[in-house]
Order: sequence, then C-alpha cells, then structure tokens
Amino acid sequence: MSKNERAIRLAALALGLSLTQSEAFAAEPSKNAYPGAFDRPPANEQPALTKDEQSKLKDDLTKARDHQNSQVKTKEATPAPRTKKP
Repeated sequence: MSKNERAIRLAALALGLSLTQSEAFAAEPSKNAYPGAFDRPPANEQPALTKDEQSKLKDDLTKARDHQNSQVKTKEATPAPRTKKP
C-alpha cells in the first residue's frame, strides 16, 4: 500500500467518524434516551387522589395502625411460655 492510498483511507476514515459524531450531537432532545438535567415533566392537571379518596385512605390507614397496636398490646399482656433448659 502506497503512502497516498494510506493517506486517502485515513482521510476517509476520519471523515466518516466526524460525520457519525456530528449526527449524534444533532439528535433532537426527544430522541435522547435520558431527559435533560433541568427538564421537568408537565404539571399534573388532576390530583393523584380526590378529597374523598384521601379521607378514605386516611381512615383505612388509621384502622390498620390501630389494629396492629391492639395486636401488640395483646402479645405484651400474655407472658411468653418458659422453655426448660436441657
């Protein structure tokens, strides 16, 4: 391979690499795999839960907490069985 052929191939390779790199930077933001650092999603138009759903959820969680607390109190009230040491 002569010096001219080597120089031509090297120039073609450099041109090809520069074109692929310039296409990568020219991609639209919507086509990127990850969002920009300061891009924010649009604001929600509707709340996640309505007022009725929030109050029902609060009541359900309160009932579950009270039920668990009552279970703990009954366990504390009954002494643990003693085991005999061998």
